[in-house]
Amino acid sequence: MTDKYRGKGMDRRYSGEAVDITYNLKRCIHAAECVQRLSEVFNTQRRPWITADAASADQIAATVEHCPSGALHYERKDGGSSERTPNTNRIVIWQNGPLQFSGDLRIEGAAVDVQDETRATLCRCGASHNKPFCDNSHKDIAFDGSLGAPLQAVPNEEGGTLRITVNPNGSLRIEGAFTLYDEQGNALFSGTETWLCRCGGSQDKPFCDGSHRANGFKAD
Repeated sequence: MTDKYRGKGMDRRYSGEAVDITYNLKRCIHAAECVQRLSEVFNTQRRPWITADAASADQIAATVEHCPSGALHYERKDGGSSERTPNTNRIVIWQNGPLQFSGDLRIEGAAVDVQDETRATLCRCGASHNKPFCDNSHKDIAFDGSLGAPLQAVPNEEGGTLRITVNPNGSLRIEGAFTLYDEQGNALFSGTETWLCRCGGSQDKPFCDGSHRANGFKAD
């Protein structure tokens, strides 16, 4: 993205009578939740691939909320409920893949200023062409995202805003109550401030250990 990305208002819009759907190709990690759950609306073999009037607004809302990357959002036009902001902030570490965030998210940096976000997958391999978002480049480089020392934690049930600051040529600074999980749902760590690696080189993954300075990582 050449201009600072400010979220769904800049995404492509597919309009329907009861609901509009917005989509950002560069944020999509092709988890295929939408296609598998509601193929009447989301069909990659069709152009346009999204048909916002092919199912009820409730069905579309429920499906879109399963999109882990936040590439999909919806806007109700029928008076129905908007997506609720989760009460707690969760970060799921995908094995050899991205960081999946859900909660009351603010993502800020030189190339991004996304407020009032609920879902995002952020790169931790260092190779994405759409940093700070994941674009599946971890698959191309066979990223080894193995964690450092074993982690243990009790889930942090506190909510509130989770501020994610994208440090130029460096880590992701996390401020606010959160809990880290593995893909099996096991709590690994909880806290209110930390720095997470996004260069792919840390020996203490998922945390930053300063490796970005030694390996010459460059990213806004």
